[in-house]
Amino acid sequence: MSERIIQTADLSAISGGLRTLSRNIEDVGGRIDKVDDTVTITRKELFDLQAQFHQFLDTYNRATQVSLAETRLIKIRQKLTSKFGHYGDVRRAAVGLLQATDISVVHTATMRDITEELMVLTPAYWLAPALVALAAWLRDDQPLAQRALGEALRRDDEKTSLFFALISRRAGRGNACATWLDRFLGQQNPMQLKRQTIILINATAGGVFGPNVQQICYERLQAWIGELSDRAGFVEEQRAQWREALLSKIPEDQHGARYPHLERLCTNWAALNGQLNRAGLNTVFLDHMREIFESPLPASTRLAEAVDDLLTHLVTDHDAAELPLRKEEVRLQSIIAQDGRVDIAEKHLEREVFEENVSFTQLLTNAAMHAERSGASRASQRLAFALSRTWVHNAFSDLTIETRRNQPDTAHLQIGNWTGQTHDGTEEKALRSSLEQHIHSECLAALALVKLGPKHVICGILGVLLLLSMFTGNFIFAFIGAALLAWVFFEYRGLKKKRDMVRDSFDRRAQSEKADLDGCLAEYVEWLRDFAARDAVATQTSAYIDAIAPDSHLALREESSRRILSNS
Repeated sequence: MSERIIQTADLSAISGGLRTLSRNIEDVGGRIDKVDDTVTITRKELFDLQAQFHQFLDTYNRATQVSLAETRLIKIRQKLTSKFGHYGDVRRAAVGLLQATDISVVHTATMRDITEELMVLTPAYWLAPALVALAAWLRDDQPLAQRALGEALRRDDEKTSLFFALISRRAGRGNACATWLDRFLGQQNPMQLKRQTIILINATAGGVFGPNVQQICYERLQAWIGELSDRAGFVEEQRAQWREALLSKIPEDQHGARYPHLERLCTNWAALNGQLNRAGLNTVFLDHMREIFESPLPASTRLAEAVDDLLTHLVTDHDAAELPLRKEEVRLQSIIAQDGRVDIAEKHLEREVFEENVSFTQLLTNAAMHAERSGASRASQRLAFALSRTWVHNAFSDLTIETRRNQPDTAHLQIGNWTGQTHDGTEEKALRSSLEQHIHSECLAALALVKLGPKHVICGILGVLLLLSMFTGNFIFAFIGAALLAWVFFEYRGLKKKRDMVRDSFDRRAQSEKADLDGCLAEYVEWLRDFAARDAVATQTSAYIDAIAPDSHLALREESSRRILSNS
């Protein structure tokens, strides 16, 4: 008895110690939770402090970049002023002289004094001797004009040639314009045409220049084509380039509304739809060419204005020697405008291209196929097609052959779970027979499933056994057995009705699916006719391409030129 009391006391002490330990553990757990909360708050404050520091650092860096850019910009502009300050005077004087000569309000002696002073102030700028030559030409001082012209050509042959080509056009000097323009075009790289060359080609095609200028320009373009054609792989490159241009004209129509059965039941409908679109290219491209060649040419006023603007830009744009400093000036201005964000400024600067170059053949392709994007005139489109006729013909023939080669041999049909295929839509009898046999087989399989199952057999046997129990006087079991047998009997009698329902269902299915088959075959026959009609247009399109005369698509000159008159 005493041992039991001692044991109970000992256990009570242990239990109390455990409770105390539990409370202590809970207290420690609470303290740990508080520490976790403190750590979380501290971590958040550190993150906030880090974000504030990065923001401060970013603001400081951007402010530093802006300050550096502003300082460098001042130095760049000082360099531009000290080295090229007089270039701006020459450009302003050039614009004024051109305007003055247009309206004949400045005496040639005044022009001589101004141009000769500019010549002294800008010893390396091509425009200064060009203006001296222009002023000498206006007062019929041929020796001075030739000396000044030689110096201008020595300083910048390309710009001087373009300058006098445009001046000659304004003066109505067709032969001089042709000579200078040919000289300018002869210095161009047909693989990297500049913006002004593209404008001149468009203007030549549009009738801005006279017939003699057009002829010389056309001969130069032919020479470029000959030069490019000698390059290895050039023909294949043009074929591929025009192929891509033609592919961009393929319509993306959905023909399911016209062929609903094929769209729903033909597993290769996507290929059939695509083939119709590819064959539809023949009509689309033919209409595109007819619109270009058979629509009247709009007035070339816009092109004439572009040529006039070209002369203005030529005498006002920066010289090549200035360009590195000008580019740096624009870069620094972009950094300042973007509040010191150098990366954004650089990306913005990448989009501002100082000089847009494009190959001559790409120029022709863009003009012929994408005039809305390239800004080509209708006359330029005609010229582009005329010069590219062989490449267009080859690329179009390749696409036509490819379309015909990819023509699906069959239309694959899936009606319900029956599959079949047709080559030309005339296999109606065989396909209907195949479909009927398939449906009949499925019907037989379905009818075979309409029978008494194992549960009916079990219920029938059980019903007989229970019915026999009436001989032992157990009429309740006998009644249950009779009910089971009656149920089996009525189930058996219902099999005929179920079989009739199955047959009716398959009959309706057969009618529906045979109607679908007939619809598919009829639509496929119509599809073949549709494709053949679209494909036949390829002959007309090819003939239209071949009929384009390479040398007969230069627009006639429509407007009269402004004449620079001498005022002696």
